[in-house]
Amino acid sequence: MSESAVLLHPNIALADGGRAQALLVIDGVIRAAGTRTDVREIAPGGVREVELPGAVAVAGFHDAHLHVADLAREQDAVDLRPARSLDDALALIHLHLAARPSGTAWIGGGRWDANRWTGPAPTRRALDAISPTLPICLSSIDGHTVWVNTAALRAVGIGAGTPDPVDGRIEREAGGTEPSGLVREAASSVLIEAAARSAGGDITERVQRTLQALLAAGVTHITDFDGDASAPALARLHEERRLTVRVHKGIGMSSLDEAIAAGLRTSAGDAWMTTGPLKLFSDGALGSHTAHMSEDFADEPGNRGLAVLDAVRLDDLVGRAVRAGIAVATHAIGDAANHSVLDAYERWMPQARAAGLRLRIEHAQLLHPADARRFAQLGVIASQQPAHWASDRGLIDRMLPGHELLGYGWSRLRTDGARIAFGSDAPVEPVTPMRGIQAAVQRSDVAGAIGAVPPFGVADALAAYSAGGAYAAGLEGRFGRLAVGYAADLTVLAEDPVTAAVHDIEQIGVAATVVGGAVAYRATAP
Repeated sequence: MSESAVLLHPNIALADGGRAQALLVIDGVIRAAGTRTDVREIAPGGVREVELPGAVAVAGFHDAHLHVADLAREQDAVDLRPARSLDDALALIHLHLAARPSGTAWIGGGRWDANRWTGPAPTRRALDAISPTLPICLSSIDGHTVWVNTAALRAVGIGAGTPDPVDGRIEREAGGTEPSGLVREAASSVLIEAAARSAGGDITERVQRTLQALLAAGVTHITDFDGDASAPALARLHEERRLTVRVHKGIGMSSLDEAIAAGLRTSAGDAWMTTGPLKLFSDGALGSHTAHMSEDFADEPGNRGLAVLDAVRLDDLVGRAVRAGIAVATHAIGDAANHSVLDAYERWMPQARAAGLRLRIEHAQLLHPADARRFAQLGVIASQQPAHWASDRGLIDRMLPGHELLGYGWSRLRTDGARIAFGSDAPVEPVTPMRGIQAAVQRSDVAGAIGAVPPFGVADALAAYSAGGAYAAGLEGRFGRLAVGYAADLTVLAEDPVTAAVHDIEQIGVAATVVGGAVAYRATAP
């Protein structure tokens, strides 16, 4: 799947800040960069030339945090993102039910955002009116809450007498014990798994279509955190030499023992697929009010979110992984969650560093200022998704006034010397890297309830979306830069984001995507 070619473009942005007009690629690796004349003079005979379109060619985007199986499954699921009220959502579900294939056992999908709704909140009774017998399980936009009907609750044995697990919550109807239809964090896993099983079948072809969509967004490399859900499909595509995007495959917490027994080591693999870090969850999400905070949410007094893993369990899991040669990536959004994870990482960092393992925090959204400085001090990577800031601005103003926090502070972290990697968290956010790049730059202009931050330029954001992801994966010696000796992975943009107006960056299209020297995507002419 890797090629030999001379890639030609008048504006190739090299890692050292220089510009080239040609790259000599041999077996998928850049062997020379320079002018057309210089590169042609040293190119072996018979190597074909490829003219690339667009305004500028940059290092291929590495989305450092997304969920491939969720993206694949949601191709055919109900999409509630457009809903702005309960009635809107119910109307969309009605339409989906009418068009669903016969024999469907559960209705899945969702991505509803009740924080943007006017009027009543989602309830099981509202879904029961649509379908009293067919189970419905609909994820919230952040993936940390599900909205279900009574049939779904009965299918997995959840009722009035079901206790909340320590790391989750079953919301109850006012004044009673009956489930309301909202189930949060680990309490929702049995519902999500039942809905996934009901879908059945091999999702390999849908995963391949998902990879094609990633290429169209300019993504050449991903770190996937769907654990076992996407592993069989990706392994099959890899075995059949049909992977079109490079994959750094994370390990789910439930698969740690199996991974250790199999001798898996983070960053091991080949040019197309490598073993990723163990993925842990320390807390929930801001929109679901389950992010673990040190103070109450302003709009929900008495609620400080959920600690999904206590300190003892977190320390044990991090230690077991590091001793086995497996890096760790832990989801942490609230400031209390981030503090707990940093404490665990501090204990294991010497051994991780000696083994060449990278410890990373996924999201790192809300930080106590003292903890923000610990990222650089300890060498912890902040794997962040700038598009979350753009989506969460309304929540921040409502939920966090009076909190002394650094929020969405990639520029402060970078200024302090921490390593930053950018991703999308798709399908929570659109996969489009240009949306994230615009948000990353704009954050410097807005302080509000989460503090001011230093400027963050377009070049910084581009690097966080390429070299940053490669470094977080332990692959910085081979990927993430346009330089001699690196994989010839390029994203060719229709306009140069460095010279574009900041508010227009999200609209910049992808003219072509090159993976291993081969043009894997080329935009059609308008």
